[in-house]
Amino acid sequence: MFRKNYLSVLDVKSAKWPSILLIMLTLQACGEVVADETQVASQYLQASSDHLTQQDSYQVENKFVGKVIAKQDANLGFEFAGIIKTMHVIEGQQVVKGQLLAELNTQLLLIERNQLEAQLQQAQAEFDLIEANLTRLNSLSKRGFTSEQNIDELTSQKRVIAANIRSTLSALDASQYRIDKSKLLAPFTGIISSRKIAQGEVLAAGTTAFRLLQTGNSEVTIGVPASFIKQLNGKDHQIEIAGVNYPATLLSMGNEVDTVTRTISLRFALADNSAVYNGQLAYLALSQEYQQVGYWIPLSAITDGVRGMWNIYTLEQDLALRDLEDPAVDNQTLFQLKSTTVTVLHATETAAYVQGDLKRNQAYVKTGIHRFVPGQRVTVNHHQALANQAIDKSALGNKL
Repeated sequence: MFRKNYLSVLDVKSAKWPSILLIMLTLQACGEVVADETQVASQYLQASSDHLTQQDSYQVENKFVGKVIAKQDANLGFEFAGIIKTMHVIEGQQVVKGQLLAELNTQLLLIERNQLEAQLQQAQAEFDLIEANLTRLNSLSKRGFTSEQNIDELTSQKRVIAANIRSTLSALDASQYRIDKSKLLAPFTGIISSRKIAQGEVLAAGTTAFRLLQTGNSEVTIGVPASFIKQLNGKDHQIEIAGVNYPATLLSMGNEVDTVTRTISLRFALADNSAVYNGQLAYLALSQEYQQVGYWIPLSAITDGVRGMWNIYTLEQDLALRDLEDPAVDNQTLFQLKSTTVTVLHATETAAYVQGDLKRNQAYVKTGIHRFVPGQRVTVNHHQALANQAIDKSALGNKL
């Protein structure tokens, strides 16, 4: 009995084995098909592409350097020699027009002034005495009690004393002028850039005591080649200082080329509120246009070629690829890479202007060029594929 039951169980299991094996084989076959399709799809890399836009010319931006200068920059000093008595300002201090900066010792000048005033009083007294004597002699002369000679002598003395009085008055004015000039005043509102004297120091006439820079109304001087002068149309321009653009007005233009820099000097005025400092570098940007047909492409699309040449990879759709039966790849998005030699006419930090055997609206690989080799088949994204297909149809229509 037990033997019969065991055999019956084996018969049932034996009957189910073919079905189980069939299911396992089917699953294995499906897995192999999926693996094959995945392998086929993975053999084509996807390229990031763009289209060439033809340009008739390109512009090169040139920057010319200059510097910020104060509208007025003066080295101040005393007109006469003397000893520094008092210092009223320090380096870096803001001053206004007419403010007292420093004083000289005026003790000797005051003594000389007192002496001149005494001489003036003496001469004035002598002049008054002679004038009184002349009055009396003229009265006596009418009555015949004096000679004309005495009157002439007193008249001559009166003229001499009058001349002495005028000379003394002039000396007093000169003394007062030296006393006034012993005080150094600010000729305009500005900032003390440097101080070169100290209290108690003996100065010679004309020695620089302070350097005063006018605040506000800063200006910029820049040298520009003569070929760019025609581009300076109008008076309003932009000057770059410390990475900030400031509006500037062209004040004057030189009419002589510098023998060293071979440039013409330009002078610009900045706005009063421009936060700039004397001596800062300033840049004026002027563009120059070159009439040459070419294409702008990113630097990431360029690779080095043989003998110092530069290449880009263009995308070309081979019509023979349309007949291939590839279940994993849409034939419309399959392209072949072609290495095209280009000449770089101008390059910036991010792009280059190139010439070569290129066509308008031609597709090319714009980035990741190190991942590909010439002749390789690649795919592009759906949007790019549709654009390329439209371009190909347009080209075929034109040929037909």
